[in-house]
Amino acid sequence: MGSPSLRPVAKRLVAALFSRSNLLPLLAALIYLTNRLVFPLDSVLPYEFANYHLGDLCGGVIFPAYVNVLGQAVSGKDIVVDLRSSLFYSALGSVCWEIVTPFVFHYGTADPIDALMYFLGGLAYLAPYRPQPKPRPHDKKGVPKARDTLS
Repeated sequence: MGSPSLRPVAKRLVAALFSRSNLLPLLAALIYLTNRLVFPLDSVLPYEFANYHLGDLCGGVIFPAYVNVLGQAVSGKDIVVDLRSSLFYSALGSVCWEIVTPFVFHYGTADPIDALMYFLGGLAYLAPYRPQPKPRPHDKKGVPKARDTLS
């Protein structure tokens, strides 16, 4: 599969795509696709929410997962791991879609409720996310430092 230097990246990409941390983004994608292509959810959700804001909420869940999949593939690390990074990428998505896009495309409209949906989606993505605990500091021999031991 490709050149030898791309094999580790491809392996990490596949592992990241099919990790348990992507269950919620997968569900969000299924809800979005169902609403747009199979069965409009405006019969079970308020019409305005289902037609104008649900896609942005789902996108807010999917975008940080996309960022993390790319981070895992390239560097082996998640990027969106805490509230600060989630808020940063939600703000980035809001600026791109709600400020830049209306200037570039005639059909784009700026909507502050959509921006709120990106933030709520980013927080929803982060809610079940559990990063690996950081290793405790040890000295060179592998023995915990004095400040880490119980007295």
